[in-house]
Amino acid sequence: MSDVWNKSARKATDEGVVNVRMPYENGRIFAFAVLQEFDRSERFIQDIMADLDSRHSLSSADRSLALDVAAGVVRRGRTLDVVIQSRITRPRHKVEPDLWRVLRIGAYQLLFSRTPDHAAVDSTVGLCRLIDRPRWTGFVNGVLRGIGRLLSDEPATEPSPFTLPTSAGQWRSLNEAILPDPRFERTDYFADAFSLPQALAERWTSRLTETELVAACFHSIDPPEITLRINSMRANRDAVLQSLLDAGCKASAGRIDGSIHLEQSPRLETLPGYAEGLWSVQDEAAMSASLLLAPQAGETILDLCAAPGGKTTHLAELSNDKATIVACDVANGRLQRIRDNASRLQLTSIQPMVIPKDGRDLPAGPFDAVLVDVPCSNTGVLNRRPEARWRFDMNGLNELVVLQTRLLLQACELVRPGGRVVYSTCSMEPEENRGVVDAVLQARKDFHLERENQHRPGLPADGAYQALLIRS
Repeated sequence: MSDVWNKSARKATDEGVVNVRMPYENGRIFAFAVLQEFDRSERFIQDIMADLDSRHSLSSADRSLALDVAAGVVRRGRTLDVVIQSRITRPRHKVEPDLWRVLRIGAYQLLFSRTPDHAAVDSTVGLCRLIDRPRWTGFVNGVLRGIGRLLSDEPATEPSPFTLPTSAGQWRSLNEAILPDPRFERTDYFADAFSLPQALAERWTSRLTETELVAACFHSIDPPEITLRINSMRANRDAVLQSLLDAGCKASAGRIDGSIHLEQSPRLETLPGYAEGLWSVQDEAAMSASLLLAPQAGETILDLCAAPGGKTTHLAELSNDKATIVACDVANGRLQRIRDNASRLQLTSIQPMVIPKDGRDLPAGPFDAVLVDVPCSNTGVLNRRPEARWRFDMNGLNELVVLQTRLLLQACELVRPGGRVVYSTCSMEPEENRGVVDAVLQARKDFHLERENQHRPGLPADGAYQALLIRS
């Protein structure tokens, strides 16, 4: 099947047709407004929600519903389109974009959320009235009830034209074969079933083992796991974990010493220990970058691409806040997030510094250690960044590799003889990872690869890559 979620489809809008009333009355209309703005601007879902937050007085539950629906519709857009198209006779381009948006919201709740089927249908029909489109109610009701009849209660355990992946490694049976047959059209099946752009589906199906492929695909569609990193200077895991359990949180010890997993998605700033700076939010794969650099007290350390600062603050904590950490980024606004986090965590060793985009006027060094956590395609964290999958293409990948190579070469220039550099991405694409490292090692014979970490998405945390280079 062709890539039905291509760029032209995503950019389709009906500017001025539906003006959503404010304040928003429930989570679904808030989600509709967020998705409408996303399709028009292609901004990040989280940024749009932050901007629109002032226009509602929704409960925490309704806001969580809006985030789940909005992010879920973007994350699973291609699959939703395949299912919806199977229930209607008119082609996609003859359906008003806002009407298609409503259908996606309803289909997402039917297929992938915990909303009961009748509530998913009724609330989506009600959404038509809330946005002043009562003429859509009959059509929306018919399409969603058709999707409901498509679902089967038969058990399913593997890919097939009759099975749809839901979450956490689970499959759902369908009464009709609406997906490609993975025996003969493997790439198209994984693209349609897991909502991947065609180019990425072709890459993954051609090089990953079946175990890696299924794990990466499920990881890309599952809601992101929330992991807390304990501020080792101010707390210990057992005490923080107990305080979270006492507050009614579903939490458990993580796989890395000093990490805690949350089984829910509460407002983090309301949890015990947040205001006191006892923990930060960071995935375990991301934690391993700072652990690999192993900062020491008394060292001078450069974080070349620091914002939003999760790794920067981890470096400060690991060095007992007794290193000098120069945290660079190209925008002062992004550096402000580092300042805010450092203040909350009560860290004083971080020195934010704005640098130009062209890489000139970097801090002189030499540094004992450099962390270069480069901009990347984000293919290891598609669960956290639902927009990233639709921005992936080969031209963009090639441009990123050029930038990543330049940044790693600059990091190598700034470290002292005997010093170390950690190159880090949240990508699983070989060109961005070992490809960049090999190119730099070919150009810099005074460096060698000491160690590398390859984290596959879903096995068990986020996807990421880190390489430790030592200057001889």
